Amino acid sequence: MIRIFFLISCLLVALASLRFLVMPIGLVMQHMEHYLPKFAWPIYGHMIFGPIALALLPLQMTTRLRAAKPQLHRVLGRIAVVSMLISGASSLAILPGFKGSDFAAAGFAAMGVLWIAFTLLAVQAARARDILRHRAAAALTFGAVTLRIIMAPLMATGWTVTETYDITAWGCWLPSLLIVEGWMLRQSKRAPVGAL
Repeated sequence: MIRIFFLISCLLVALASLRFLVMPIGLVMQHMEHYLPKFAWPIYGHMIFGPIALALLPLQMTTRLRAAKPQLHRVLGRIAVVSMLISGASSLAILPGFKGSDFAAAGFAAMGVLWIAFTLLAVQAARARDILRHRAAAALTFGAVTLRIIMAPLMATGWTVTETYDITAWGCWLPSLLIVEGWMLRQSKRAPVGAL
């Protein structure tokens, strides 16, 4: 059940995030429109490559695909890594135009820096056949889903998108990263490197 939720939520959020490709950004993502035209390249980099990384996440986490088609896993992994790095760097590049509080900006900045760092560590771990550590970047990529899960009830009670950032900027990634890190710590005590 958790795997199905993971797959569906990643794909739905990725597809919904790309709606600006078929409709005007001012209509479907009004809270992002102010980044244009000054931050056009980074905002489009974030809004295109973030969903690509998110859509590939369930495929990359599938042990069956990795075992049956290792070459496809590597190709999709390279696309996911490039997408994560572009989206992470783009998220940092748009911060000067951010309309939320300094507290929220710090949360998104921390997420962007850690997303890039964990993605590079995941590449290093993959080369070392440390599959457990290789999966760490997933928690930060999944932050796109968690952000919306937290944001929806807040907006239903009347908060604006910008007002939700004080909670979502930290809540979308920090708890899941701590959970994943704790899980990996437990798993690493049970299994040798590369055994998963």
